[in-house]
Amino acid sequence: MKLKRVVVLTGTSGLDLDRAVKYIGSRLGVPTAKYEDYVEEYMRAPIYHVAELLLADYRTTAERFKKAFEHLLDDLRDEEEALITAHIVYYRRLNTIVSPFLAFLAELSTNGLKVALVDYIDDYYHVLYRLARRAAERVTPDIASFQPLDPVGLLSWRGVNLSLIHMLSVTTMDTVVFASKHSAESHARLVAMLLGKKAENGKRYESVYVSHPITKVRARAEREGVGLSRYPDAIEIEEFKERLEKSCPNLVVYSPTTIDELIIDSEGKLITKITRDLRWPHRENNIHEYAYPIDLADEIFDRNLYPVKSTIRNEGYLYFLKTQIEASIERRDLSYVSQADYVVAYRPTLYGEQHMGVETEIKTAIAMAKPVFSVIPEEERKIPYTLFRFEYPLRSVEDLLRVLKCE
Repeated sequence: MKLKRVVVLTGTSGLDLDRAVKYIGSRLGVPTAKYEDYVEEYMRAPIYHVAELLLADYRTTAERFKKAFEHLLDDLRDEEEALITAHIVYYRRLNTIVSPFLAFLAELSTNGLKVALVDYIDDYYHVLYRLARRAAERVTPDIASFQPLDPVGLLSWRGVNLSLIHMLSVTTMDTVVFASKHSAESHARLVAMLLGKKAENGKRYESVYVSHPITKVRARAEREGVGLSRYPDAIEIEEFKERLEKSCPNLVVYSPTTIDELIIDSEGKLITKITRDLRWPHRENNIHEYAYPIDLADEIFDRNLYPVKSTIRNEGYLYFLKTQIEASIERRDLSYVSQADYVVAYRPTLYGEQHMGVETEIKTAIAMAKPVFSVIPEEERKIPYTLFRFEYPLRSVEDLLRVLKCE
């Protein structure tokens, strides 16, 4: 087999990975394929029905999945590298079902094929909105009546996906967690890095996680009555990340605010009508377009995805959903730290205070022996202690770019 490197983009439904693959494949000149298309063609049935057959008879259905996989490889027989989309977990009849695709991929990986998996994620409300729209337009069948997919179900599905990604990280495969709201440039750089390509400046690609204050910035914006998406401090932090990406062509920048799901009111209750002003600012130069506002109690969800009365309009359910979101934040952000080559802590003492999330990420990175560069302007250099502070403090963005040899 001529194929040497494969990058697989995976995740839950509702991510619209076709759009990402089209952009990345065109940008990098890499052939692309969609595994589920091969499954549908071989079994003469839509994938949402075929996935259910795994519940009825996994072994027999998996044999047919294997035939579809062989057809995919046959179509790529003359290629040295490829970009593939595939689910590694299906969600049918309230069950999470691991796809046999993983077993086929693992076999190829152990036989010398260089495989990387990218677990894509996006804000749960935008994922659900896309799914509801598709069901309303009859692209997919009505599911609300007998196998609803509610926010908690989606987060559970996403959690199983991430568990598999973490498990596979100890095999011969490379694994990465990545949010859709990163810039389009980041998507292309990430896949180029995983394919072993060089950056436009001839350097090897590297990845960096940018840790920065979030919770206290959000709280200040709320107290001052300014929409978070328009709040100067939030915008300035995003401008730093954008400058870092533009100044360093060989950097893949991981950003924690590309997912922003813990949106709460003054009483700490989860807000279910998401406006652009409530969300941390995200750039327009990404792959998708994002609709606002999204009201998770809207009729489109009630009619096509889940019963609103017993979920979004139920206080007990919302409390549980909030705890699920909080748990996913820790797991995802620490995954970003783990997969990055190094960490940049931007303004970790903003407002003259320490920020628990940033401190945790710095300590985690140091414990993993990853370099940590902290950018602390002069007026914010109020660290109360210096013992066990192993990051490399810098006074300006210019100093950081100089140390990273970007400018």
